Amino acid sequence: MAFRRAIFGALWADPVRSVLIRLPIARRIYDGWSRPHPFDRTYGVDTSGSVAAVECAPDAHLASQISPYGGSQPSIVRTAIDALPAHDRYAFVDLGCGKGRPLIVASEFPFASITGVELSASLAEIAVANTRRIVARYPSRTPIEVRIGDATTVDAPGPFVVYYMYHPFNRALVSAMIANVEQQLASRLQHAFFVYYNPVHGDVLDQSTHFSRWYARTLPYAPEELGFGPDLADTVVIWQTSERAYPATSGAGRRIVVRSSAEHASLGD
Repeated sequence: MAFRRAIFGALWADPVRSVLIRLPIARRIYDGWSRPHPFDRTYGVDTSGSVAAVECAPDAHLASQISPYGGSQPSIVRTAIDALPAHDRYAFVDLGCGKGRPLIVASEFPFASITGVELSASLAEIAVANTRRIVARYPSRTPIEVRIGDATTVDAPGPFVVYYMYHPFNRALVSAMIANVEQQLASRLQHAFFVYYNPVHGDVLDQSTHFSRWYARTLPYAPEELGFGPDLADTVVIWQTSERAYPATSGAGRRIVVRSSAEHASLGD
């Protein structure tokens, strides 16, 4: 495993990658989303591949506001969720759930409920098929519900919610989503965590008076996941809606740094 990580570390080094990615055959090394993920073999599901934004949205304007589909790394989702307290007290909601990979990982934990919201009817259909396989295989797990709809207008399913997203939208839609959660705090919602994988627009939450940082880590892919995504590690930042609810973890306030491509977030010092 250490040797595998060393090989991928060498291939992803900027001088090497900048050369190989220009070569027609060698660039396939970096197209990890095109390969069937080991997670799918483990669970007998279909969460691999990538889908262009124009195929996910009903019109060109909305397509310009969303990210293409690509699956998050299960080990990173699992580590982030595992860090959360009191799973059985919270509902889990994946905003832009795609084919449902994070929903399946979430089902490994005893959440009160698990829901995915997806704009694309075709992706939601795949997510439903995937989650049915999980329910049949693990009947004791929390059931998973998948809905077709607008993730920026989702109602809180209970007083305690873990919201999750993997950089699905542009700044305007993230702002609308956060405004919706803020409004929920005036009614049913008592406390929420917001788990943001690849927090490209994390400053939207940082600027909100209703949210405070709780957790920030750059997490490495598990060894078996190397080569099945665009990078070797990804950043997850978690906010909560009340600073007094749970003390922030060490390093939670680290600066979010976004590459010039505006598609990848990391943490500064």
